[in-house]
Amino acid sequence: MQGKAQAAAPKVWMAFVLSGITLVGLGVTLVPQPAPGSILSGGAVWALAAFALWLLYREALRHPLCFGMKRLWALSAVFAAIMVLGQSYGAVGSAALVKGQPALAALQWLGRTPLYAAGMALLTHALCSGETHEPEQPRKARPFWQYALILYACWLPYLFFIFPGTLSTDSLTMIMEAIGLRPLGNANPIFQTMLLHCFRFVGVKLGNGDITIILYCGIQSILMAWLLGVLIARMMRSGAPRWLGTGSLVFFAVNPIFPLYAFCVGKDTNFAMAVLWLMLCCHQLCEEEKPNRWNTLFMMAASVLCVLLRNPGMYLAVLTLAGLLLWTLEKTRRAAKLWVAPALSILCAVCVFAGIRLMLPVLNVAPMPETEEYSLPLQQVARIAATHELTEEEAAALDGVLELGKVSDAYNGELSDPIKNLWRTDATPEAKAAFFRTWPRLAVKYPGTSLSATFHNTYGYLYPGFMSQIKPTFLIGRQRSTTEMDHLFKYSENPRCHLLIRFTDELAKNPLYRALVAPGLYGWITLYAFALLLGRGKSRYLIASVPMLFTLAGCGLSAVNGYFRYSMPMYLCAPMLLWLCALAKPMIGRKHQ
Repeated sequence: MQGKAQAAAPKVWMAFVLSGITLVGLGVTLVPQPAPGSILSGGAVWALAAFALWLLYREALRHPLCFGMKRLWALSAVFAAIMVLGQSYGAVGSAALVKGQPALAALQWLGRTPLYAAGMALLTHALCSGETHEPEQPRKARPFWQYALILYACWLPYLFFIFPGTLSTDSLTMIMEAIGLRPLGNANPIFQTMLLHCFRFVGVKLGNGDITIILYCGIQSILMAWLLGVLIARMMRSGAPRWLGTGSLVFFAVNPIFPLYAFCVGKDTNFAMAVLWLMLCCHQLCEEEKPNRWNTLFMMAASVLCVLLRNPGMYLAVLTLAGLLLWTLEKTRRAAKLWVAPALSILCAVCVFAGIRLMLPVLNVAPMPETEEYSLPLQQVARIAATHELTEEEAAALDGVLELGKVSDAYNGELSDPIKNLWRTDATPEAKAAFFRTWPRLAVKYPGTSLSATFHNTYGYLYPGFMSQIKPTFLIGRQRSTTEMDHLFKYSENPRCHLLIRFTDELAKNPLYRALVAPGLYGWITLYAFALLLGRGKSRYLIASVPMLFTLAGCGLSAVNGYFRYSMPMYLCAPMLLWLCALAKPMIGRKHQ
């Protein structure tokens, strides 16, 4: 007993020390007002915060192997650096505050790093608290449709404020293309355009555009509730901790992201559902000893939907399925013919992708604008051009494809669209080649400016609580006013939607709410899960997590910083990533890496 007391004493004091360091780190600020994401304000809160931190560290120190995992400490250091830099970029658009106050920045980083490590350590321990293996007999759980009904009942109050639903700006553009008010283009997937055209046709025949919206949103929301119900039911039946399934049910029920996007006509919600479906199919295959005909068909359908519903969806599907195919080609799994499902799914995805590309010219559909993939280079060269003096050769290379004289005024660190709009549509192949030769040279010549441009355009996807002010975060009410298609497609706006907008704006003043709804937290979960699964000897779970890593990388290359709808797959799939971590059983309690 005396030995245990002596061993506990250093942990108590270590908890005090770490609590003090964290309090100092959270207390100092680089900006005059509390930065977005800060949870400490007011002197009365400090005592409670100190006690909470002490409890957190004391509990984390009870699991020394978990708290000492090097990969979690490395990830915590990265997260802390992003938070410190993000405050500076949010305030002044650069790292100037960090450079001007290096001591304060170092204190912030030093205080946040152990806090994040302790939080991830406790989460890791909690994920490993379930059964040590998959039970031979699945645990009892409610049927999936009951979970789906619970979710739908929790979502329905939102429909009272936005009925018949919300029509996103992209969907409005697609409908205008479908009815001939704009030329057809593949900037938005042509399949989604035709799908909306079918719903519009039915709605107009039955009455007006409101029927189109409620039909689309009704079917979409039912499918989302069904899919999430399946996920929760599988969690409950597996060897994962019970709290994970229950917590996921609560998360899907109370987070306004899910009802607001379930009742929104847009391409992002159904694509996110296709990604989750593909991950569920991949996971089920990994747990099978012989092929399942239905799961094979579902995997093929999910991979095709990924291709049809998002232009880069083919790369996500094929990359994931290629990893799964390699895993199934191991001797015993090859003998069981488990490779058939990923092989057929890859074949379907590639054929559909190729078929779309061949049909676009036949249908006189304009291809996706090339600048959609150029956010990274365009933002980097724009910031360099606005900050540094270019040589004549460099200026000529940039001016061959961009209206260089307008770059400085147009540049927005969190949005690449203004620079994309300066792209010369008549640029020759030689001019484009010169640009792409000059871009890497400029990046090497001004590495700090290049990295600064990229960080400024992407940090919101890894900064919990960051909410973009560039574009609407939640899609509520009418997104764009237009009357040019009222005679062909007229829809109404629910007057009560403005009450919901004011309510969500008021909630957004709370930092914990911002952390829940903004994409940064789910970027953290994605990297945390990948770090935990990496090297665990359970490659099948790592493969199933690839779509989320691909999504996060895609967000980093996107046009808008911290855009909610770009992150939709991460919202839907975050609980599944944690479930995969729980099933993989990281080696807590054994020698860690």
